Amino acid sequence: MLVFELFTACKNKPVAFDGAVFEMNQNQYGYEVYLQGKLFIRQENIPAMEGTVTFKDSIDALRTLDLVLERLNKGETAALTKKDIQQLKIKI
Repeated sequence: MLVFELFTACKNKPVAFDGAVFEMNQNQYGYEVYLQGKLFIRQENIPAMEGTVTFKDSIDALRTLDLVLERLNKGETAALTKKDIQQLKIKI
């Protein structure tokens, strides 16, 4: 019974994702997502884009990171689509 209570308590505890934008080179940015302080995702390219297309400014990387964090903190997938990128008005 005690084991079940501990499992239930852990299961109901909200998972906290956070993140940060980083600069790779001049005018090339990416973002990192952390799960409880540990690196979970390092994204150096714009998601859903073919090839290696990087973020041109930190604002675009931050808008994308905010959407990813919002989804992860709701328990959803971090995967983004081309439509998501277009709706965020990310410069390609």
